[in-house]
Amino acid sequence: MAQLGCYVLAASARLTLIDRIMSRLGANDNIFAGQSTFFIELSKTRQILAEATPRTLVILDKLSRGTSSYDGLAVAEAVLHHIASSIGCIGFFTTHYRSLATTEFARHPEVRPRRMQVLVDDAERRVTFLYKLEDGVAESSFGMHCAAMCGIPIGVVERAEVAAREFE
Repeated sequence: MAQLGCYVLAASARLTLIDRIMSRLGANDNIFAGQSTFFIELSKTRQILAEATPRTLVILDKLSRGTSSYDGLAVAEAVLHHIASSIGCIGFFTTHYRSLATTEFARHPEVRPRRMQVLVDDAERRVTFLYKLEDGVAESSFGMHCAAMCGIPIGVVERAEVAAREFE
């Protein structure tokens, strides 16, 4: 905001000047053009990889969610590795692929795992996202809590919890 000339409510601030913001957010198909969500994700990602500089802020939200888990993890890992190791820009890379933070990038000098702070009520199957970052890897995606919060019948949520434990 300060770089745009907006007032920053702070006693002091340290700024990292950027040349642009590039993002890949959302999940939409373009049925009329024959483009799947995954195709659109990769098209935007290709543009980011081609145009981002070390001074670019890159935001990628759940890259590769539109394909199989194995292909998605592989693409997400390769893209994050290229951004961190070759481009070297500042970025936010959100993912549900825990192994990116716990295995592939656990010791990468340019990647710092952060998670959103949450309040969890397991008895009520509720989660409150606090929108504050802290060090570490998210312990869960809280998918079953979100399902319950959206009104999915409790029997369906309980069956999904059993299936999730078996998958793990």
